[in-house]
Amino acid sequence: MWQKFLRRQKPNKGELVSESTPSLRRRFIIGGIIIISVIAALAINFVFEYSQRLADISYDRLLRSALLQMDENIGLMHNEVTIDIPWSAFATLAQANDDRVFYKVVSSSQGFITGYRDLNITPPKPPQLDKIQFFDREYSGEMVRFAWLERHLTESESTGTVRIIIGQTRLSREELSSSVTERAVEVVVMIALVAVALIVLGSQLVLRPLHRISRVLEERQPGDLTPINIKTPKETYHLKMVINHFMARLQTNLEQLENYTADAAHQLRTPLASLRALAENARDKTSPERQQEALENIVTQCDSLSQTVTLLLNQAVVSHRMQTNPKEPVDLLVPVTASCREQAITALHKGVSLSLEADVERAMVFGDAFALQQMMQNLIENAVRYSNLGAEQATEVVVRVEEFSNYYRVSVIDYGAGIPEEEKKRVFERFYRGRYDTAGSGVGLAMVKDIIDHHTANITILDTQPKGTTFQIDIAKYQSSNDSGSLL
Repeated sequence: MWQKFLRRQKPNKGELVSESTPSLRRRFIIGGIIIISVIAALAINFVFEYSQRLADISYDRLLRSALLQMDENIGLMHNEVTIDIPWSAFATLAQANDDRVFYKVVSSSQGFITGYRDLNITPPKPPQLDKIQFFDREYSGEMVRFAWLERHLTESESTGTVRIIIGQTRLSREELSSSVTERAVEVVVMIALVAVALIVLGSQLVLRPLHRISRVLEERQPGDLTPINIKTPKETYHLKMVINHFMARLQTNLEQLENYTADAAHQLRTPLASLRALAENARDKTSPERQQEALENIVTQCDSLSQTVTLLLNQAVVSHRMQTNPKEPVDLLVPVTASCREQAITALHKGVSLSLEADVERAMVFGDAFALQQMMQNLIENAVRYSNLGAEQATEVVVRVEEFSNYYRVSVIDYGAGIPEEEKKRVFERFYRGRYDTAGSGVGLAMVKDIIDHHTANITILDTQPKGTTFQIDIAKYQSSNDSGSLL
């Protein structure tokens, strides 16, 4: 019967929109490409900085060698500082064919000795004697790498210091740095492309179990809700178990719907047949009195049928709410009080005194207010209906709310004929009725049991003294997050 709800339908407009969103594989690939691009950019930046340092280290050695050769040829003649710049010093720097060389030798006592007179360059750090410093400065319209040295004269006839400055343009350095960077960038780009290719291939392999699960579900016949038995990796095992759990819940719900529909049809068939028989009987009556009596029976039967339909609809609403609506903190006194007010007039018409006794001002529980009110309404209605059976005078129904350390207790007490011991275990069965001489559908207490189970509560049927029945419900207190954050 319910299999027709599982037939495949054409995707609607909303589904088409959802299918146009990026796939998981595409997101995985795009995310991988972004990460690899960032890593590659950082690697290229590191290589660029390293290649510049490498070029400076290499050519600074040549610059240092030339500076030391010039320093070795500084002497003193007739108390004057002289320098004979060796050919080998410039030959060393000549290995950089396109670069230009600038130099200057200055004495603290004589001043300028040789070189470029306008080469007035000072190092960025405070000068230190006998220590070579390397730094970059712009000179003659070009960026130049300088080596700077100042030391004491070692001849005994003279005192003071001599300063040697030698510089070389950065053309060869930049060329070496670019060469190293280009090679490194080629390697990084190649590695990045290989990594992207591996991500594309890996994404296909990683998502293959999901495709297998999807293919298994698509190939199934409508109504097949058996568990998925294919082997999956550990990462998709939880997904498979969740799908199996969901299908098991759906199977249970569909079976409940099928049984509920079948039982409801069976229970409605009898009052409808009775209603038809009463109507035919009223049609055949010739006496106005008998017709009036038959019409009153029809009205009574219609009221009973209406009550049964109302209970069935309420049970469907409660069942749907318990499956879809999350629980929330509820003051139990609110649904209890509302149910007593709704049943007060009915109890008054039947000569039953309905009272509420509560020793607490507030009773917070974790649940669904509508479902709890339906539960109390059915219990109170059931107690009012059966409370005056076999009673010689008007009786009463007492609804009592009590507080204990970890739970609240709600008792619905009547003083009617009571329930035989052998029937107490069956009163919560759907459509079961212990007595057929009173109006009823056998649905109310079954709904009460479903609500009790949903709220993880306990219900007990006790005998009222001297006679009658007490339905006793124990439901756990709600503990706010400020205290412990959970149910007691």
